[in-house]
Amino acid sequence: MAKPTAIRPEAGSIIGVDTGYSATKLYTEHEGKHRILIFPSVTGPAEFSDDFLDLEGDGDFIAGLGGQPGGVRNFGETAVRLNRGGEATTDREEFTKVYNPALTLAGLARFMAEKNVPAPETLVVGLPVNFYAAYKQTLVESLRGSHEVTLYHRDGDVRRQVSFTLRQVLVLPQGYGSYLCWALDEKGGKIAERMKPTAVIDGGEKTLDIVAAEGRYLDSFSTSIPSSLDAVYQAMQRELDAAYDDYIPRSQIEAYIRSGESYISPSGAQIDLNALRQQILKRHAPEIINRIQAVIKPLRPQHVCVAGGSGEMLYEQLKEIFPQAGKIEPMVFSNAIGFWKYGLMRQAGSNAASSSGMTIAAA
Repeated sequence: MAKPTAIRPEAGSIIGVDTGYSATKLYTEHEGKHRILIFPSVTGPAEFSDDFLDLEGDGDFIAGLGGQPGGVRNFGETAVRLNRGGEATTDREEFTKVYNPALTLAGLARFMAEKNVPAPETLVVGLPVNFYAAYKQTLVESLRGSHEVTLYHRDGDVRRQVSFTLRQVLVLPQGYGSYLCWALDEKGGKIAERMKPTAVIDGGEKTLDIVAAEGRYLDSFSTSIPSSLDAVYQAMQRELDAAYDDYIPRSQIEAYIRSGESYISPSGAQIDLNALRQQILKRHAPEIINRIQAVIKPLRPQHVCVAGGSGEMLYEQLKEIFPQAGKIEPMVFSNAIGFWKYGLMRQAGSNAASSSGMTIAAA
């Protein structure tokens, strides 16, 4: 059995984690190199079985979290593959109290083990805009402290036991991370011409976070709106029923899309549900754009920045309405990178305060 490995924080080390409803992204820079990790924000119960093919199992993501309910769980791609799409939730309280900490802690252990990076001295994470104020402290309390994560092979053998302690945990609104990715340089310094009224459209699979910023997060003008995917899935169900005389629940559609497998109809036809979803989403794009307009136009921003997966799909339509719009690259990792840059900025401020004799309390 593998012995526990305590991965100690390295002075100055920062990891940004963007734990969203659809995917969890991690970012840091270590030894002069970018380190990234992304996996679906889904879990599933783990059942160990014999490995008849003698596979190494390094691609599996099975973890047991010390002090977390639910025992050993499959995470990410392994949950998609072995649990027929895995389990997820959009309930904000359940996600904040259960899914977000579990995905973050398991992801940190995998990140540190696979990328050979130290535990972070500062961890920066995010919450959806609408839930940031109410659940910020709840998330900090879930993550701060000592944790032990056991990573398993599919046959139940222990790959590694990772122990780490999180002392400095900072929480930001998710869309604001994308703004910081754009507004801060590689050393966490502020880019003066980007400290102006800015609207950030951060498109996830289930929600669109719209953040108003001008060097600071403006809570009163920022919001999260549905991405209209409910209507998209209902249209998919109607079209599949009409064409193939078969009803598929949304959860099953999502499982097929996450797994990348084609749906086989009762008549034997193969249907790419992801491609069908994209087609229907384009038809619903005008409604989504109208919702975005209603939020952004009263803000009169000088800059409009677009990030996220569904932001990429809507970018051309948004550019027609907001000529000043630009993409925040890389679009999928912009929140995680912005979180990391924020950690750099805070760290630089603390160092400057220490050298001048000032004391700054950690948030």
